[in-house]
Amino acid sequence: MKNIKKIITLVMAMVMALSMVGCHYSVGVEDDGTQTHIVESINSAGKYLVDKIKSPSYGDEAAIIGLNRSTYIDYWHNRSEMYEQGLDNFLKHNGSYVGEKGEIYYDGYPEVILAHTAIGVLADKASSAVLTQGISYEESKINGGVLNWVEALTALECGKYEIYEKGDVTRQSMIDFTMDMACEDGAFRYDGMEDDDVTEVRLTAAAVTSLLLTEEGGEVEKAAKAGAEYLVANITEDATPEEIVTTIIALNTAGISAMDVNGEDMTQWIIKFQRKDGSFSFDTTAKKGNTTDTGLAMLGLASQYRFNTGMSSIYDMRDVLGATHNKLSPLWQRNMRLMLYFLYGAIILLITLVIVAKFRVRKWKKLGIYDYERNCMLLPHEVEERDRRLAEEKAAAELKAAEEKTEE
Repeated sequence: MKNIKKIITLVMAMVMALSMVGCHYSVGVEDDGTQTHIVESINSAGKYLVDKIKSPSYGDEAAIIGLNRSTYIDYWHNRSEMYEQGLDNFLKHNGSYVGEKGEIYYDGYPEVILAHTAIGVLADKASSAVLTQGISYEESKINGGVLNWVEALTALECGKYEIYEKGDVTRQSMIDFTMDMACEDGAFRYDGMEDDDVTEVRLTAAAVTSLLLTEEGGEVEKAAKAGAEYLVANITEDATPEEIVTTIIALNTAGISAMDVNGEDMTQWIIKFQRKDGSFSFDTTAKKGNTTDTGLAMLGLASQYRFNTGMSSIYDMRDVLGATHNKLSPLWQRNMRLMLYFLYGAIILLITLVIVAKFRVRKWKKLGIYDYERNCMLLPHEVEERDRRLAEEKAAAELKAAEEKTEE
């Protein structure tokens, strides 16, 4: 009975350890009963993205951010780790910058920084590049475009990063650049927007999000709130998916639910594009969905899900970085977790060895090959020597008994 109890204890310990080791592969968002349509949409879209994006790398940022910030997966999940590795290889191949064939993708840095932070890796301490370099030069504003520069402020603020010290811009200059586009009606605009194919809603949503993330008060907060009011008054179901998603994010960041905007649920404006397999396509004539549109949809849904459940806004990622990212690196957390796995494994191995040893000792005792003095099994030659000695002692005893009997 004692042995059975020990075996059961061992099995339970192994199950617990295995469940802990495999917990980062668990996926899915739980429904609290108040947002069923959002949860169902996230879960089906998440499954589609995880199945389709086998080796995520540059270009999969929206999907990676959406998957992680919706909590469908976390930064222990293999897709998160594979994105880090994929981007790392991409940067090494292109000379430690986001781009190919000598061209730098300035407009790609904000999303890369956001994705890197979402998976718990410090963007200013990435293995192949200091990613914040890509948003710390005037050149990135010129080549990446105005909208990219506003989004660069969001990327800087997502983990409260310090601006790259060798760059020629400052955090304040990024805020001032955005503020210079604020208008009296609450919108953010600049001359030549039409030529850049940038809409007022899209730019205003990006500006509201970035300025609110700075947590500045005064005129900055006032401009951001005015921008949020402009969005509420001007967003419609006929807006582009990009405008709808970025507006959802901006409103949530401003503390406004996108599920009740002038009596409309904006999340439904996105969900209507979802297919049966969980994918999204904003082209209603397309037969199948795609990972790009699904990733964008996930951003909007993830934002509202976080708002409903009281979590930080989608681009305020200090929760991933422990709120003290300059002191506590998620990489350190990963290493600590690996050490715990090793410790659990060592404990299980030790328990196994103890139980096996007890079984063997019992077996040796039954077979008569156990050395009580040395607490070990007798070797074959030692068994032979013992048997020979016992035989001699037995023969001597029998001889002595016979002699004593004869004398009598």
